[in-house]
Amino acid sequence: MEDVVRGILATNGDLAVPAAQLSLTANLFDAGLSSFGAVEVMVGLEEHFGSSFPDHLLRRETFSTIAALIDAAEELHRHSLAA
Repeated sequence: MEDVVRGILATNGDLAVPAAQLSLTANLFDAGLSSFGAVEVMVGLEEHFGSSFPDHLLRRETFSTIAALIDAAEELHRHSLAA
């Protein structure tokens, strides 16, 4: 799951630092993630898993670290399996 998140961040996040170099707990907004970039990452994850972000995940905290995005991606994956 970490590879999926890092790949989508690398493609859609427009970070100042390569996603592969960031720790799981590094602040993505400090690394250059913008609000638009967060939306692009969200869309990338939704397309990858074929599931929409639930409302409770539509918060800045969800996009603040790779670890938080992995948690969100795991939830999207569970939703896609249940569909």
